[in-house]
Amino acid sequence: MRGTHVARLLALAALWSMQYIFLRVAVPALGVELVAEMRALAGALVLVPAALALGQRIAPLSRWRDYLGVSLVNNVIPFACFAFGAAVLPAGYLAIINGTVPLWTALFAAWLLGERLGARRSAGFALGIAGVALIVNLGPVALDARTALAAVVSLLGAASWGWGGVMIKQYTGRVPAIALAAGTMSFAAVLMSPFWAGAPAAAWTLPATASAVALGALCSGVAYLAFFTLVRDIGPSRTLSVTFLIPVLGILWGWLLLDEAVTFPMLAGAALVFAALGLVLRR
Repeated sequence: MRGTHVARLLALAALWSMQYIFLRVAVPALGVELVAEMRALAGALVLVPAALALGQRIAPLSRWRDYLGVSLVNNVIPFACFAFGAAVLPAGYLAIINGTVPLWTALFAAWLLGERLGARRSAGFALGIAGVALIVNLGPVALDARTALAAVVSLLGAASWGWGGVMIKQYTGRVPAIALAAGTMSFAAVLMSPFWAGAPAAAWTLPATASAVALGALCSGVAYLAFFTLVRDIGPSRTLSVTFLIPVLGILWGWLLLDEAVTFPMLAGAALVFAALGLVLRR
């Protein structure tokens, strides 16, 4: 990889690790539905002008099938799942669950792209799930039905992001990367627009509103500019290896900014996820 690729990966890790702080501030005040929709809308307001400025045609009518599929898998499902999880789980938990994305990417790449999974990668996948289970069972948040559901739903969001990375690699061959990012984010905003009508009454505080806007503009808008072009340039598995850093940074931000507890089971679970990633990504 070139130095510019490494710099973009580090910037992507910093942006994505902050999303769980923004979610933890925004969701309790605004609700799951509004935060998911505001995230997509703010992201689209960054990505559409970027695509147009770069001369990349979005062409929503002729490319709607491409946009619809990637939008559902890479935006709508994970945005809603992680917003749901943020109503219950600490930012550190969410960041560690996000760390399983490369495991899911490897699984879907084996299924859809014909990449060999093998015993080592299969063991890595099982180890990563065990790490998440350890955190949920022994972490600082008491395990009950609500916590378990939030963890499972968040894990579904991570799986969806893993699938999305493979889909993006498939589609960037026929759609310019930034146009694909802008088109899929715009479709996500439209698909989730009914959330405005169905959402419960929101407390429009400045911290919550600013966090929801930053979540979309930075963690989905600016971050997706880097993400889609990196998937095009270096592939989904290498790009999503950025999630090595997200659990560490997510736990750090949660401790520094939200005064969240950092416990041994959390660190042990994160270590298992790291070990799993090493098994999956090792050449």
